[in-house]
Amino acid sequence: MNEKFYRLPEEKRQRIIHAGYRVFSENSYKKSPMGEIASAAGISKSLLFYYFHNKKELYLFLWDEAARTTMEYMKESHCYEPGDLFEMLERGMRAKLHIIRRYPDMASFTGNAN
Repeated sequence: MNEKFYRLPEEKRQRIIHAGYRVFSENSYKKSPMGEIASAAGISKSLLFYYFHNKKELYLFLWDEAARTTMEYMKESHCYEPGDLFEMLERGMRAKLHIIRRYPDMASFTGNAN
């Protein structure tokens, strides 16, 4: 991945990430065209290829982003701290709800991986 992706404004990076999650969650990997992801993100296909050299690179980036985001929310919600079982479950569910609000298609993306 081109490091310039990280220098984009947060809003534009998020549009690309959301578009990737949505398109990959609606289709299989093979049937998810970069052009559709670019269009959903509101950028040109060539610009998407500038940030990610190929579809596999974008796909793997999204997996890493999903793992990083999940760990971040789990830590922020104190999911790894010991306590009453029901308190731990509640903290885990709250973390999951925060992730779903921020990335509505992430769960489908990870669940539909093929």
